[in-house]
Amino acid sequence: MPDITETTAIDSEWILNSLGQPLVCVDSSGRLSYANPAAIELGDCEYKVGISLGKFLPFIVESSERLFSDLLAQSNETASIFDLILPCNNDNRYLISVSNIYDNKDAIVGRSLSIAEKSSVANPHAGAKNYLDPLTELMGRQEFERRLENLVNDASASSRTHALLYIDIDQFKLINDTSGHGAGDNLIKSIAECLHGELFVGDMLCRLGGDEFGVLLSNIDSFEARSVANRLIKAVKRMPFSWSGISHKASISIGVVLIDENTQDRERVMSQADVAMYSAKEEGRGRVHMYDTNNKKLSRLHDDMDWVHRINKALAEDDFCLVTERILPLVDEDNRTTIYNEILVRMRYNGEMLRPGQFMPAAERFGLMPQIDRWVIKSFFNYVQRNSDLNSSNVMYSINISGQSLCQEAFLEFVYRCLRRGNVNPEIICFEITETVAITNFAVVTRFIHRVHELGGKFALDDFGTGMSSFGYLQELPVDFVKIDGLFVHDMDKNPVHEAMVRSINDISHVLGKRTIAEFVERQEVFDQLQSLGVDYAQGYLHGRPKDLVDFPVVGV
Repeated sequence: MPDITETTAIDSEWILNSLGQPLVCVDSSGRLSYANPAAIELGDCEYKVGISLGKFLPFIVESSERLFSDLLAQSNETASIFDLILPCNNDNRYLISVSNIYDNKDAIVGRSLSIAEKSSVANPHAGAKNYLDPLTELMGRQEFERRLENLVNDASASSRTHALLYIDIDQFKLINDTSGHGAGDNLIKSIAECLHGELFVGDMLCRLGGDEFGVLLSNIDSFEARSVANRLIKAVKRMPFSWSGISHKASISIGVVLIDENTQDRERVMSQADVAMYSAKEEGRGRVHMYDTNNKKLSRLHDDMDWVHRINKALAEDDFCLVTERILPLVDEDNRTTIYNEILVRMRYNGEMLRPGQFMPAAERFGLMPQIDRWVIKSFFNYVQRNSDLNSSNVMYSINISGQSLCQEAFLEFVYRCLRRGNVNPEIICFEITETVAITNFAVVTRFIHRVHELGGKFALDDFGTGMSSFGYLQELPVDFVKIDGLFVHDMDKNPVHEAMVRSINDISHVLGKRTIAEFVERQEVFDQLQSLGVDYAQGYLHGRPKDLVDFPVVGV
């Protein structure tokens, strides 16, 4: 051990001797240089400086039944944690945290071993922070982050490279939702055991939370890290898993980040690993993706994931708000004088009001649209409840539903329950779905439309004209309104092809008994031409930009 002054040695020894937790120090040959009283009481023979660790504390590694002292001699880990058995003490299970001891020239001169009984590890602040995840009995996030911090510091001070593997179970929510939380918990446990069995002594596997795991690999290059990741993916694919007699195919996606002298800090490594893992999922799941700082696609993904955190924060802190855009009747008939508005969502961020184009792409990419859709519906229905006279007024409001939401049975049931509650008159609600979503999920959408129609609600088909086989599907979809895509509307007074498209969509829609709404109406010339064609409604900035919902009058313009 490094030389220290006599006073410091006395003080340090007094402190170490007073610890209730066993602590042992060994030299570079694995021979005892120090053991505190708690460790001496645990020992299998008389304590002497210079005695071998294997003789004094004959720990056996639980996963391999090999002598711990032999493995310690082969490992140069900066900080490792081992699950061990001590046969001389009634086969009790222990966790040992191993840390290197350095001299003033940064050379390893020994190891310190902090020992804790497995049953005594009860909370994240106990002992040496050896906190076990209760479901998997793996180390939890706190110890993982501490170890990752050590590896980042080691890489910056040496030429060694390490790696972080960020693992996520593919389509875990589907299994959890369809087979229950018991199936989900057992899948997590099974995958944890599978991963643990594929790793070597010294590799650190942790459960980071939910269906996510982390693996830390020391003294390893990018090729070796990728090989380990591929081995884990193959092992999980081979793993049998069944629940209540139903077999499930399990797979994982892994993001890999190399930790070297250029690594900035622990938080950056975690963020990069998160991005790499999502990229692996986007490439088809069951894959490995290595983070590359020069990859522009990953940089864009990183930016999108920053938006994910902002969106989640906005949802948690109620930083979204609703605005309305007027949909104006073009034909002055009794059944077309309803005051019609579309509900749009905005997000507050850093004192700005963000339009959907700034945050929706990230929300769509990372599956956050159902959460936003739920927020919009809840907030608007609460608004109507506070202004109950709307239920009997000559008004109608359109609310957009994303394709992600329409694919979730739970979301559709949520909408149906909201409409049946009685606080909102379903007849003033019109849900908007895009043509592409309707065609892709035809059976689901049709069934949903019929259920909403039974309650008196309405539907509009948005962005019509951009999909394939549009007219054929229009005949089958029981929507009430067809919104003609603004691509054809905005310049129809100057583009005869677009004018012909608008005319055709309007005529066929009317033959099918559906009313039409032209989008992107920004000039009077377009408005007049739409009126001459007999289009029912116009929507656009010609008659004003969106207004806050609370400021919009109940009746009149």
